[in-house]
Amino acid sequence: MANKTTPRQEFPTHGLMPRGETQAAEFVRKYPQYDGRGVVAAVLDTGIDPGAKGLQVTSEGKRKVVDYIDCTGSGDVELSDVCAEELTLKGASGRTLRLNAEWKNPTGEWRVGAKRLSRLLPGEVWMSVSAERSQRFRKNAQQLTDAVLAKKGAVQDKDQGKLSEVSKVSEVSKVSEVSKVSEISAKSIKTKDSDTSKNLTEELDAQVDVLKTLNGAYADLGPLLDCVVFHDGEQWRAAIDVDESGDLSAAAALGAYKHTSDVGELCKRQLFYYTLNFYDEGRTLSIVTCAGSHSTHVAGILAAHHPEEPQNDGVAPGAQLLSLMIGDHRVGSMETGVGLTRAVNAIVEYGADVANMSYGEPSSSPNVGQWVQTVAQEVVRRHGCVFVSSAGNEGPALSSTGSPGGTSDGFIGVGAHVGYDQMLAEYAMYETVGDTVFTWSSRGPTPD
Repeated sequence: MANKTTPRQEFPTHGLMPRGETQAAEFVRKYPQYDGRGVVAAVLDTGIDPGAKGLQVTSEGKRKVVDYIDCTGSGDVELSDVCAEELTLKGASGRTLRLNAEWKNPTGEWRVGAKRLSRLLPGEVWMSVSAERSQRFRKNAQQLTDAVLAKKGAVQDKDQGKLSEVSKVSEVSKVSEVSKVSEISAKSIKTKDSDTSKNLTEELDAQVDVLKTLNGAYADLGPLLDCVVFHDGEQWRAAIDVDESGDLSAAAALGAYKHTSDVGELCKRQLFYYTLNFYDEGRTLSIVTCAGSHSTHVAGILAAHHPEEPQNDGVAPGAQLLSLMIGDHRVGSMETGVGLTRAVNAIVEYGADVANMSYGEPSSSPNVGQWVQTVAQEVVRRHGCVFVSSAGNEGPALSSTGSPGGTSDGFIGVGAHVGYDQMLAEYAMYETVGDTVFTWSSRGPTPD
């Protein structure tokens, strides 16, 4: 019988990126050199993942991300001076740290600090790490409990054996008057052994109760990571004890990403990475991670470049990116005034040509706020940066645009649009629906 199975159609990867709707794909085909090369785009968001595929190099082979900056300060580690003896020193956690003999430290000056891992991870990643740690703890606790119960069982079995021996001696003593001494001796031993066994059994029962109590009261603040910072004669470097072993003898000391392109691995199973920055002449170490996945998503649409899978390229594969994390780990990835101000400074410092921000809040008053005014006057007008901001996700009601995207002069507010090809690739639409605005996208008219 002939096979009538319908062949599987090729996945519509062209619908994953809105290059058709924006006519970016046609433009790049017509002008291949105008694919964003020479442009630096700042992404003000949750922070780009340093290990993300497609966000490593540009179409020209340049480094895709020029720098990763934690604008919030949530990854900052305050450092203090310590002395090292024979390649060992005391870390901020109290652990003794063994240093790498190959590290170059001409001054011999060392600085240490510590950071909770939970303060560097987004909620979803920390939940995964915490669940693994909880599982290991409870497994170890159960093994200890089983060991104590096994010991208790052995004591009880031993007591039962001794009782049998005493019974045999008693039976023999009934036959012979001479054996009365043996009977008295056996009863004495029985009493002493009985008291000892009782005490031991009570002790083992108490140990089991303690283990059960500790297991029930388990709470995990997370690993406390020791950080060692030093100057190699050219730049500041740092090593982080990510596994809490205290052994840094084979660890690499990373430099600031903008100078070295160094990327470290914070959580191996979760594929979670970090980069470093140094401030205050090496007095402050900044461990730069990401507070979520949104920024990586935005960066991929904007400028991803997949040399072996060009169909997955972003709109401008030749552009470089500046990752500005404004989502603060300490407040659930919300932005703060300090973070936004530092982001503005970074845009100006790196000379970004365009900036994208997906954050915003409702506002009924247009062009209000010190930060909004600073961006409009300094970033946009004085330095010529095109600033794009989301309109918001408060639709479909009218006049639901948020600040700054839909309420501020100098900003380009952008709503959420979904094309037909995107529907097929991302939402498996069964019915034909024309290109449209997402229902939840904010809408105008704006207050002004």
